[in-house]
Amino acid sequence: MVDVARAVERMESFLAEQLADAGAEGYVVGVSGGLDSAVATTLAARAVGPDSVTGLVMPGRPNSEANMADARALCRDLGVAFEEISIQPIVDATEAQLPFEPATPTLGNVRARTRMVLEYAVANEHDQLVLGAGNRSERLLGYVTKYGDDAVDVQPMKDLYKSDIPQVARHVGVDERFIEKTPTAALWEGQTDESELGAKYETIDTVLRRVVDADQSPAQVARATGIDREIVDRLVDRWRSSAHKRTQPPGPSLRE
Repeated sequence: MVDVARAVERMESFLAEQLADAGAEGYVVGVSGGLDSAVATTLAARAVGPDSVTGLVMPGRPNSEANMADARALCRDLGVAFEEISIQPIVDATEAQLPFEPATPTLGNVRARTRMVLEYAVANEHDQLVLGAGNRSERLLGYVTKYGDDAVDVQPMKDLYKSDIPQVARHVGVDERFIEKTPTAALWEGQTDESELGAKYETIDTVLRRVVDADQSPAQVARATGIDREIVDRLVDRWRSSAHKRTQPPGPSLRE
């Protein structure tokens, strides 16, 4: 398990170092009202000061007004200035221009990429870096939108498993209401992380730690943990099949 105090110290040092190395004015972070973005925003405010952080609140279906209210409140509590831009007109315009009726996941990816377009527009305007709120669980399972939520300048929490984040949140003083929320990327109505992935994050992370970090076989994991072999196999298959999301786009070598 992660040493929370050490992890927080390292992430905050990393954020300060990256900003100094880039010579940028600060960070912009999409604040969704969920736990991961709340932790990322808090870490940045602690690391480089709230005056060097811009929150970007992006309402739009299916994100609830309650989440948007929590996002605004978080920024105010931290002393972080925030801007609010709705993704809905952009998503609607994109959907209207498509020569087909987009499937639900397709439109969800449009939402994720629209958010990142807006984050980079704000970052460019203010000479800031885009701060990501991704974690190791999502990355290993490919549970990200290519050039959407994974298209950022820095990812301070990329080595934290999802099940580690509540401990980090409590350590840095994030309000318990964020920790208690059901994880969702808010890409379509009724979407939740765990229902889409088919297992709770505690189970997911147990499998990933053993398979990826400890190099155990699916059979070994199932025997040692009592987790259903079918669930283990499905998670391992997802990890293997999503490798393309963890690498740079491929191209032929022309210099040999």
